[in-house]
Amino acid sequence: MKKLELKNIINIDNKSYFVSTISMKIRHKFFEKDDNIVVYETMIFEMIKDEILYAKPLYNERYNSRDEAIAEHAAIVQNPKIVFLNQKCKTNEQC
Repeated sequence: MKKLELKNIINIDNKSYFVSTISMKIRHKFFEKDDNIVVYETMIFEMIKDEILYAKPLYNERYNSRDEAIAEHAAIVQNPKIVFLNQKCKTNEQC
């Protein structure tokens, strides 16, 4: 497995956020062979005074492919407001 670890700080409306995309092994098959598969995960955390609030993730998404994870991480970094707009739309049907 080729390890993936992307880290960026983004700023939106005078607030800072930490964007992290990593590769991780997850055991999904509990009753068959003990297979581990690799998934990729992007998370966004708020930052206050350079401290990352890991206990309260604001965004979490998993991907099956490395290329998709890299592309989505780049899209978030390039246009961070779209993530927060999409999150609001998931909880508010008026979007």
